[in-house]
Amino acid sequence: MIAVFGVSRRSLLVVSLLVVVLVSSLLACTFVMICSSGALENAVHVKNETELKNAINNTSSKEVIIALDNDITLTEALKIPMNKDITLTSSKTIGYCKIIGAAGKSTITVEDSGVLVLDGIVVTHTNNAGNRAGGVAVSYSGKLVMYSGEISGNTVVTGWFNPHQPGASEDALGGGVYNYGVFEMYGGKISNNCAQGSGGGVLNSGTFKLFGGEISGNAAYGGYVLGGGVFNAYQSFFEMSGGVISGNTAKNGGGGVFNYGSFIMSGGEIIRNSGGVATGGYGTFNRNGGVISGNTDYDVYSGDSNGSLDGGSGSGSGGGSGSGSGSGLSIVGGFSLKDIVVICVGVALVIVGVVVAVLLFTFKKELKIQRKNQTDER
Repeated sequence: MIAVFGVSRRSLLVVSLLVVVLVSSLLACTFVMICSSGALENAVHVKNETELKNAINNTSSKEVIIALDNDITLTEALKIPMNKDITLTSSKTIGYCKIIGAAGKSTITVEDSGVLVLDGIVVTHTNNAGNRAGGVAVSYSGKLVMYSGEISGNTVVTGWFNPHQPGASEDALGGGVYNYGVFEMYGGKISNNCAQGSGGGVLNSGTFKLFGGEISGNAAYGGYVLGGGVFNAYQSFFEMSGGVISGNTAKNGGGGVFNYGSFIMSGGEIIRNSGGVATGGYGTFNRNGGVISGNTDYDVYSGDSNGSLDGGSGSGSGGGSGSGSGSGLSIVGGFSLKDIVVICVGVALVIVGVVVAVLLFTFKKELKIQRKNQTDER
């Protein structure tokens, strides 16, 4: 018998293979979801500012994972205390919860010896007339690690940060991140932040290592301002081995990066900014990889005879995404577990569509053959 219920053996084989692929995808998706829930099973879930602060301050454990169950609007800056290691993530499967900063205050401040890990939240301000300030401020011996999520929609408009006066005018420079300690970025986005001063996306006065992620669409505006994407201050260290710095603007120079300190580039891309990389003062730029291209005005520029460039001209090559290690919830390359779940579900839906299409095609084909055979027999 060459057909079973009007469907040939070959068609049944094709459909069976597609079903096997579908089931395998669903199992993989289920496994990822189990991993995700396992990663959050020890998390403290919070729904408002009071619960969030209590989870940070009142726990006896040094390392705490806190999952936001919804958006939280702050009435004052959220502080990560010294000797605390706090991971902030979202309980959502798709998308991120927001922490919305208070007017005139950094959304989050990492104090000396504190550690903050961002892995799936949005740090922002509403950016209306009365609610503007920076995203994250990191003190001298503090540390910020970013795996996924966003720091976006923050705007600083007044003041000048003075490290010798803790808490004084913390929101002056660095629209997205103002770093005096250590900042490591493996994934996520720092985007659409502004500074009425230098460092629209990131102002680094410590150590900043960019392994992956995206710094884009940030702006430095006002008087004499520099570094739309990244401003690397005097005697500071910026290392870029991956990631993308693109679409940033600065009124006076260094739309992508303005460097007064030490900047080492071995990978990643600095593209389509209003000016690529500018080095001034006693800054040094050493480059052995990565791509710098498509920036308006210039790709690489040294505006001061005291500055030095090493391999800084031309568009270069490389640009890998970089890699790094850490204890965050993300898996690799800036993709969080939630991102992987979304991808698996998308693949599963595509396969379902293919299976349905094959079944319909096969059914119509076999039906046509049967009708032809019946006609021939007559």
